Amino acid sequence: MRERECQSATGGLNDKRLLDASEVCYYLSLGRNRGVEFAKSIGAERKIGRRCTYDRVVIDRYLDEQTGV
Repeated sequence: MRERECQSATGGLNDKRLLDASEVCYYLSLGRNRGVEFAKSIGAERKIGRRCTYDRVVIDRYLDEQTGV
C-alpha cells in the first residue's frame, strides 16, 4: 500500500535516486532484512545525518555487472 502511495506521489521509484529501506526492499523484491543487508554489502548505503538511504544507481550498476549487460 505504501508503495502505491509512493508511486502516485512521485511517479515511481525510477524517478528517485535515493530510496529508503522499504523502497529498496520493494525495488529488489526482497524482505527488509535481506534487502538492506544486500544494499549495504554492495556499497549502496548513503547516510544523511542519522537517516540511511540507498543509492538506486549503485544497485542498478551492480546488477548490470552481474548479468553482463
